[in-house]
Order: sequence, then C-alpha cells, then structure tokens
Amino acid sequence: MSIYIFLFFLLSLSTAQDDCTPKICSDHGPPIRFPFRLKNHHPQHCGYPGFDLSCSPNNTATVLDLPNSVQVIVTNINYTSQSIHFKDPNSCFPQQLQNLDLSTTPFQFADTVYTFSLFSCPLVAKPGFVYRVTCLGGEGREVYAEDGEESFSYYAYDPPMMLSCRKMYNLLVPNEAFHQADLQLKWHQRVEGKFFGYPLSLISHLFHLQARTRGS
Repeated sequence: MSIYIFLFFLLSLSTAQDDCTPKICSDHGPPIRFPFRLKNHHPQHCGYPGFDLSCSPNNTATVLDLPNSVQVIVTNINYTSQSIHFKDPNSCFPQQLQNLDLSTTPFQFADTVYTFSLFSCPLVAKPGFVYRVTCLGGEGREVYAEDGEESFSYYAYDPPMMLSCRKMYNLLVPNEAFHQADLQLKWHQRVEGKFFGYPLSLISHLFHLQARTRGS
C-alpha cells in the first residue's frame, strides 16, 4: 500500500508543479516563475509572499504593487542576479516614489539611496541644485532636487532664494531616479530545500491539501 501512496504523491507533485509553469503578460514581458507568481493565474504555493505580480488590464505590461499605492511596470527579471528592472508608467520617478517604503517588502534598491529635498522655485531662479525635475515643473515654476543634508547650508548663503523657493517633500531614492528611465530592485531569496527536485513549500502544500481532503 505504501508504494501506491508514494506513487500517488509523486503524481500529485507533478500536477502541482504544472500549476506553476512560467507565465508572461505580453509577448515581450519577462517570464514569471518562482519565487514570483502571477496573480489570478498561479496558485499561492507557486511563489513567496511579497512576490506577487499582475498583468495590466490590457495585458501589455507586468505590474508590481509596492506599499503606499506605488505601482510600477516590471520590464525585466534576472533570476540569476535576483534583481528586477522597473519603470514608472508616468515617467516621473520623483513623483511616483515619494511615499515608497520598501521596509515591509523583500526588495531593496540595487543602487545606493540618498535623501533628497524637492523645492519648487520661480523660473527666474537659478539655484545650485543637484537635479532639475522636469516632469514636475509647470505654471511658472521649476522643481529642483538637492541632497537633503546640504539644502539648508546652501540657503544660508542666499536668503532671497530661500524666500522664493518652496520645499515640497523629501525623497529617498538613488541618483538614477532623476535621469534614468528605469530603476533596479534586488531581493535576497532564502535557500529552500528540495525533495526529488521539488521545493519543500510545494510538498508542504500538498500535505496540507491531503490532510484537508481526509478530514472532509
């Protein structure tokens, strides 16, 4: 009897593994596989918590939802280096990422992050800021970003500028957020044991499923 149970278990593993076959949202989209899963296509056991991806309504983009309603488009997933490339659908990282908090996610920026202060200034002003944020300017004003630790020391030498510019908010991002079309996140995936080549999380899922079936 035990050999039949074992064979049935292996067959169940094969079937469950088929549920986790890689998916894509578009012809040019990145393949989505463990540790990621595609919502509404992959069962929960196909990926780790926090690695859920979804397709855009028209199935042309792969979407990652981050905390505080930050939504980005995933353009590439490198499973070897454990990193993803993403872009902002509105092409304005300084606006899209202003409330981003990655502390509750499995991700972190691949590049060093800095605290920037964003200021709105009149068009006639010529401040010595680090970056000009063109996607946020308009209505007779421009938006500039300055290293958060240097902003006040700069203004101390130019009181008129301090009066004409208005601070908007702080931003914790890499330098690349101001001049690149995409950014990179990385993750540290825990090493998971395997049984006959299958992830232990999948085997655990089958055991729980079998236990519920017996109890019903």
